[in-house]
Amino acid sequence: MSELNNFKIGLASYAYDVDGAVMIAPLPGDTDVRQSERRVTRTKTLDGGCIITDGGVAAGDRTFTIVSQSNKTLWDLIRSMHEDAQWVTVSTDEACYLAKIERIQEQDGKINLSILIKEDLTV
Repeated sequence: MSELNNFKIGLASYAYDVDGAVMIAPLPGDTDVRQSERRVTRTKTLDGGCIITDGGVAAGDRTFTIVSQSNKTLWDLIRSMHEDAQWVTVSTDEACYLAKIERIQEQDGKINLSILIKEDLTV
């Protein structure tokens, strides 16, 4: 994600909250919002072959890892959303997603977020 120099990620409480929104400047080397997996399974068959079942691609299989520089204001906003918001909206340059903040951590001057995507709101 070398183009992240001017890239921002929006994070907002899905239900209205006057203090429930923030723009995050992610750190390029640590942030992962550009991954996708197919819903595939492979089953071995008795003849030595296999059957591959493909369920396609779904936004709900994605997990975002977002890392940014820490400051007290940003940490307080994100921690409050993590504790209080039932759902959050995550906005990237690809789409807007309905999601849950799974985990937050502040360490070594960085805030680490793990966000589980439920659905793509822009489809």
